[in-house]
Amino acid sequence: MSFIPENTPFVSLPTALKGRIDPFQLAVLWVLQSYYPNIWPSYSTIAKDAGMSRGKVMHVVEQLVSLGWLQKVTRHDEHGQKTNAYRVTVWHECQVPVPTRGASHVLASIPDELGESTTCTRGGSPHVPEEEQLKLKQRTKNKRREYSEEFELFWKQYQRIKKRASSQSKPLAWTQFQKLKSDTREVLCTALTRAVQDHSKTERDGGFASPFPDCYRWIRDGRYEAFIQCAAGNSQSQLKPWLTDAPKDSPF
Repeated sequence: MSFIPENTPFVSLPTALKGRIDPFQLAVLWVLQSYYPNIWPSYSTIAKDAGMSRGKVMHVVEQLVSLGWLQKVTRHDEHGQKTNAYRVTVWHECQVPVPTRGASHVLASIPDELGESTTCTRGGSPHVPEEEQLKLKQRTKNKRREYSEEFELFWKQYQRIKKRASSQSKPLAWTQFQKLKSDTREVLCTALTRAVQDHSKTERDGGFASPFPDCYRWIRDGRYEAFIQCAAGNSQSQLKPWLTDAPKDSPF
């Protein structure tokens, strides 16, 4: 059994963190909370109190921010210099009232080096960013693009081209594809086939043929236009093959 002597300050953290946090992360949280709410300790101060290197402290702080146990905020110190501060956000892990800061407390900062811009951290905050993170994930999920079947066929055909740029942006290609007229979209795959055939013929004849660019550039720059008329003619011939050899003055 242990006890806390009267008037002895101590720091507590939620027991729900047990098994979910490593010793370095625990040490950083402990130091931050030990300075709450009067001081914004610097990285060097945290490193000294936690028995860690300053670089390790910076790495651990980044981990805690990504886990949602620290929240990065921006503040200005008494000299008007912009600094980073970190608020502890682990209080949602326990079912106890969160600590509050009285209005009479004066905030102070401890610089890493004299004359240098101060990078600070702080502890204690009832703010829980998990709800905001959930909303952000939901918005990202809702923004998932849906492509038309017509575009998907064209995109897959373009990706099968061996000599093409390695960088391919599907969202940008989809944007350019939507700008095309409907009759152009219908024959775009055929035009691409003709373009690939022309590319291969140029190489077989000993000429130089540059690789196909990013798909969206191929559409945006109108590189299909040279093959679109031929593609449209082929499409018409496939629909009405009897017109291929028909006389010009034929009523049919």
